Amino acid sequence: MSGTTIGQTAPPYVDDGSAEFVYFHLAPAYGLMACIIQIELASRIPDGGLDIKFVATARLRCSSAAAAHLRDALNGALEQLEQLQQGPITAASKLN
Repeated sequence: MSGTTIGQTAPPYVDDGSAEFVYFHLAPAYGLMACIIQIELASRIPDGGLDIKFVATARLRCSSAAAAHLRDALNGALEQLEQLQQGPITAASKLN
């Protein structure tokens, strides 16, 4: 994923390997504050019982343009997953 450019007007994208991974199970809340998009991510936590509990793991805050990039990336990844599930299994994963 390094060295790719997002759009014609965006500066070059460089992946230096320092970004953290954020794991989550659902996005339970979203909204706007001062025209900034906010999305909360949550992960399931064990509680020792039968109840299912979730804890906030990250909060995304971004512009509408950044949210559109995120939406497009998620849609692209979901399309890749659908194609993988429909066709023969030839590769474990494919990064864009």
